[in-house]
Amino acid sequence: MRISQRTIALMTLFIFLFVVGSIIAVRTVAYLQAGFELKGFLVQVITYVIALTGWLLLFVYAYVKGDFKDIEGPKYDLLEKEEKIIEAEKKAGRY
Repeated sequence: MRISQRTIALMTLFIFLFVVGSIIAVRTVAYLQAGFELKGFLVQVITYVIALTGWLLLFVYAYVKGDFKDIEGPKYDLLEKEEKIIEAEKKAGRY
């Protein structure tokens, strides 16, 4: 069975949402058990939701832009550029 890159991207997104949601839930319970006001609780939750929405939008933007389609490509591009730099330095007598 072959796992597609789309599946990996979605699994990463769901794991991220689960971790952030768990952190929000744990901090919320701790906040309420400490006896703080509901007003402060709502400010904290709204802040977390806004931050989570921003990260989610960045993830969706990266996915739509195609950053997850060729994960191995940048590695090979970097190696090719390094080889070209080494060849140019050898020709110049600096290597």
